[in-house]
Amino acid sequence: MSTILSPLIDRLKQFNQVQLEAIAEQAGVAKTLPRKLACGDRTNPTVQTIEPLIAYFDEIDSGKRVLPFTPAKPQAAQEA
Repeated sequence: MSTILSPLIDRLKQFNQVQLEAIAEQAGVAKTLPRKLACGDRTNPTVQTIEPLIAYFDEIDSGKRVLPFTPAKPQAAQEA
């Protein structure tokens, strides 16, 4: 079963620690949150905790924002 958290974690795993801290700053969350989510140290956050990150990536996907860096790991091919 997929959750709202799974796609976010998959996306965060493409970035290195410095990039995750920059994402946290830009999304307005604690600087350790993206790293903890990507590493599995934070497994049951509230929706209110992760909503700013989801909104941040929605803005990236819609073209309203641009990542200031290239992901450290290539994004896995999305299934159709």
